[in-house]
Amino acid sequence: MKKILFLILMQSFLLSCKIDNKGRLNVTDSPKKLAKLEGLLLLAQDSIIDTYDLSNDSIRLFPDLSKYKIKSLNLSYNLLDTFIVGFLPQKLEKLNLSHNQIHGDLTIGENSMPNLKELDVSYNKLESLDILESLFRIIASYNDLTDIQFKHGNIYYLDISYNIHLSNHVGFYPAEIDTIIREGVADGKPLVSPLDFWSTIVIE
Repeated sequence: MKKILFLILMQSFLLSCKIDNKGRLNVTDSPKKLAKLEGLLLLAQDSIIDTYDLSNDSIRLFPDLSKYKIKSLNLSYNLLDTFIVGFLPQKLEKLNLSHNQIHGDLTIGENSMPNLKELDVSYNKLESLDILESLFRIIASYNDLTDIQFKHGNIYYLDISYNIHLSNHVGFYPAEIDTIIREGVADGKPLVSPLDFWSTIVIE
């Protein structure tokens, strides 16, 4: 009986091991894989990183990455409910915050992110956007937006589709933007800028 028990235990042990190409026995039970954020925090803070992917990492609290230099950061598909601009990396040009739970107002003040060119905040619960940096591309579809304010500058692409509470009277100038995606907004009524609105009142 003892012999049978020994053989069973030995078989279980051998199944948890493997032989490498040099004939050495290795236990396959490896340490738990680091989360993506943990891996980033192990890097030297003066590292210059072109792209870092933190998507699908179950991040709940906005991480302080302000000491890092990252050009493109993907924080999509996490559990974030707040946005802290002061925690973002230096030199950031592209930021993806889509598919989180960020709610309320999102504000990016002038000169707070001078290198930022692209922002994706789609599939959140945002109620207003106030962006004073001169971005090229903003994706803000599938939110609860009722107000959008931003500095036009270089912007050529704006996606505000499926913000069902957004009026056609908007706080920006549609004529100055090359491409606007706005399905599911204001029943398809033409977007009216502040200048258009006041011009109509004066004429009347």
